[in-house]
Amino acid sequence: MTSAPDRTPTRRRVLPAGGNGSLWQARPSCGIFAFRGTRLRIVVEDPSEVLFPTDCGLSLLSALDGDGAPVLEGVSALDVGAGSGLYSVALLAAGAERVTALDINPASVAQTVANVTANGLDGSRLTCVTSALEEYTPGERFDLVITNPPHLPYDPSYARGDGLETALVARRGGRAVYDAVVDRVDRFLTPGGSLLMAHSSLADIPRTVAELGSRGYETETLEIFEMDIPLLAYAEHRETLQLRLKELRAAGRAEFDGSRFTVHALLFRRPGGAARP
Repeated sequence: MTSAPDRTPTRRRVLPAGGNGSLWQARPSCGIFAFRGTRLRIVVEDPSEVLFPTDCGLSLLSALDGDGAPVLEGVSALDVGAGSGLYSVALLAAGAERVTALDINPASVAQTVANVTANGLDGSRLTCVTSALEEYTPGERFDLVITNPPHLPYDPSYARGDGLETALVARRGGRAVYDAVVDRVDRFLTPGGSLLMAHSSLADIPRTVAELGSRGYETETLEIFEMDIPLLAYAEHRETLQLRLKELRAAGRAEFDGSRFTVHALLFRRPGGAARP
């Protein structure tokens, strides 16, 4: 059993400073990326309602495109916080048997379905659910749960009531969705199943690893990405956001250097059952 992320991961990628969206070939409302040999396209019709995927979210797919990544063909998957459908599209294109896209934002459903359809994928293998994670009760367990939780700390000065906030900002120091996933993942995963997470260093990675490790989960770091803190959407409240982050760092709950932080592509394997490669 591994109780902490591998300190010598296979790869560490440093994205250029100021390179917002640098993993994309096009941006900010339309992006093209290759995943496991397939060229895919993501569109966001209204970026004020559905967040166009950031480098933070795309980093997990980049890590899953490398050697030694888990098998995705034939899996049943739950995409937590589906947003634009980035992960749902990629999983279906990679051969997932079926994908359930879960998001609290109603606008996510239409955008996810549109992106699955636009990429010529089989929409009958997709189920979309609009619900808070805490209220979601699936009728099945999944081989795979994949998620890129919101990771910026909440402050009332920059609180918004749209889809952008639900994708970027979370209460409890940016950990609300991380905590909800950790608390409920046993209900969602089959024994031997896997949780794939893009985990921000702004939201206490050691805590997540320790809590899942105490329940027997094995942890593997697929890749680490260094990038800019996504301050662009909160330019007017930049100082407040940075103050909240510094408070978290002083409490030992966040790691960053200036305006740079890291995203760890983490694979957690649930004990029991026959785990997939």
